[in-house]
Amino acid sequence: MTREIKKNKSNNLIYIIDNYSVNFQTDRLRNLVEIFRQKIPIVDVKVIHYSQVNIGLLKSSIGIILTGSKLNVSEFYNNKLLRNQFKSILQLIEKARDIPILAICYGLHLTGFAFKGKINRLSIPHNGGRIISLSLKNSDELIPYKQIMVDIQHRDYISPDDANIKIHFDIMATKELYGYNTIQYMRHLERPIYSIQFHPETKFMNYNYQYSEEMINKTEEFGEEIIRNFAKICSKEI
Repeated sequence: MTREIKKNKSNNLIYIIDNYSVNFQTDRLRNLVEIFRQKIPIVDVKVIHYSQVNIGLLKSSIGIILTGSKLNVSEFYNNKLLRNQFKSILQLIEKARDIPILAICYGLHLTGFAFKGKINRLSIPHNGGRIISLSLKNSDELIPYKQIMVDIQHRDYISPDDANIKIHFDIMATKELYGYNTIQYMRHLERPIYSIQFHPETKFMNYNYQYSEEMINKTEEFGEEIIRNFAKICSKEI
């Protein structure tokens, strides 16, 4: 049995696990790295592709970020090959005890799957991202607000009525989208695992025609603050 992984307090490194397919081009990963380099230079970050993850290697980290992806966890049930590609990530989520994890979008779906939650799929055409207003049950150290603006992209989702999820997680925010009730933020009841459906790292270069500049700027500010707050959660014991 794999031993639980505990936080290493001797360094200042956060691993960003890249869940995108090899050679897939996305600005989200670049944006995430740049937020750390420009806004949180006290913390080191290192990007590792999901295909290269080794649980032993991650013992050297103070925190882990699971990125989004163009893949779908909802396909794991009928695609054993895809599921096996993320076996190491699922083991990491299951075994990590006091290492803070920020699971973004696809990362949330991986987290839900690791804890036996059901990953569902919105039965709608994909029409790009949206900025939405999100109400939180309570503010906390990751999101110190009761109302924020966020960017959503993915069609996979977890229902807040999922019995296995409710056993392990405090559901902090939900949103009805296209007639589906979706979890937008859940945090583990005992471990520092923070899972969000939305993308705090998104930059809105192509949204100008759809949303006001004020709304775009505010959404980006909320996103950057969430990432900064996660870095504080990771580094507070250094």
